[in-house]
Amino acid sequence: MDRMNVTPSGWVFLALTCMFLPLMAIRTAVRVRQPGRTPTRVRHLASVFVTQAITLPPALSAARYDDIRLFPSPNLGAFNLAMVLAFLVPTLGTLPMRWSWKSEAEKRRMIWMLPHTSVDLWWWTIVALTAGIVEEIVYRGVMIGLWQRVLGSWWAAMMVCVVVFSLVHFLQGWYAMAAIALTATAFHLIVRATGDLYTAMTVHFIYDLIAGLVLLQCARRDGLLPMDASG
Repeated sequence: MDRMNVTPSGWVFLALTCMFLPLMAIRTAVRVRQPGRTPTRVRHLASVFVTQAITLPPALSAARYDDIRLFPSPNLGAFNLAMVLAFLVPTLGTLPMRWSWKSEAEKRRMIWMLPHTSVDLWWWTIVALTAGIVEEIVYRGVMIGLWQRVLGSWWAAMMVCVVVFSLVHFLQGWYAMAAIALTATAFHLIVRATGDLYTAMTVHFIYDLIAGLVLLQCARRDGLLPMDASG
């Protein structure tokens, strides 16, 4: 593919995801960190689904007009399972330790984004599934394909995508963004190794789902949520 061979649809997508979304994420983080401005989980859920809704259609449009093949025939096997385990075991295993590194203020800022009880699992599952599918399409499918054409290098394109993905999660704080950058890099490498998005989508969904449950227990252990919380 020729460098800079990106259609107007592709440029619109890149402007939306690489400029508008990070700026909005930073703006939201600044507002939330002001006293008395912590949003509710309802608002958080709304923002998550609105973000997915405004990024997926442009991503699919760019994939169509820029001829980016998102869903080749799956070729799943032992290698894919090895990729799943190689990611999930260390990342989930170190999650409680990484939670302990956060300040109490950072922990409290994250609580409203997490499930509080088993009753919340239905919406948390939907959030995890949506993120696992949409974010892989947007960042590991379309965005990197377009930036690779612009920059002429897969590695350079990956670094741009990782930076953008981290900035979109600015609300979670600097330590979380560093971990998210490493996670995003791993997702890109999984896609590169397997040749498709299916394994990365699976890993992303499982990680987000289980991470929410683990962090719920960590928050209860730290006294940030009551052990018998019911809503």
